[in-house]
Amino acid sequence: MRPMPQAILFDLHGTLTDTTQADTAAVAAIRTIMTKAGVRVSDTSILAAEQFAVDAFAPNLWESVIFKLANRDPALAFKCVTEFRKTPPQKIVFRPGVVELLKKCKEYGWKTALMNRLSEDTVAQLARAQIMPLIDVQGLPTMAKIELPDMRAFEFVLGNLGCEPRECILVGTRLDIVVRAGNDLRMKTILLRMGKHGQRQQPRDLQDLPGNEVNTFAELGLTLETLRG
Repeated sequence: MRPMPQAILFDLHGTLTDTTQADTAAVAAIRTIMTKAGVRVSDTSILAAEQFAVDAFAPNLWESVIFKLANRDPALAFKCVTEFRKTPPQKIVFRPGVVELLKKCKEYGWKTALMNRLSEDTVAQLARAQIMPLIDVQGLPTMAKIELPDMRAFEFVLGNLGCEPRECILVGTRLDIVVRAGNDLRMKTILLRMGKHGQRQQPRDLQDLPGNEVNTFAELGLTLETLRG
């Protein structure tokens, strides 16, 4: 018999946040950068490059898009990726109901964690949105170069939560870096079918199959209620 959940872990980006505006800004920046580099970029080529990145399970969507648009030319891709990394970060748009969902998790007696390294700007935006007080482990150490699905990320978070993997729920929009890693650790996994990865990624094998799939953020709340036991 599986233990009752004691904690819930979130991949922040695309799960608690709506990346639509940020995605639009990224496409606009890439279009400008590629055009300056002498590459014609159409709406069709952008969509094809996005699908290429998703299908390839690329760790970084936009850098993979640039690589594809650069026709896999290493020098051109490196030049354009370097320029893209200078793009100022967009303001975070939180999904409606995030604070209410996190409060429910605390009412259930669950500890909460974010599975990402957070910039100072992101921390400030989370604080202004009244989210930080509801998070027990507020991201990965900024000095450590670890990200999902690195097992050291889980070691850090679980150690600080004082929980075993089987006592945790892991929520995200990506099969490759969230669901698969959670399944490997025998966590309860939930895939949110929203955003570019959530809507487009398809499982490669049984280990990519989430314990639960939800199509909306509201549905996520209902699913969590059933999992509390």
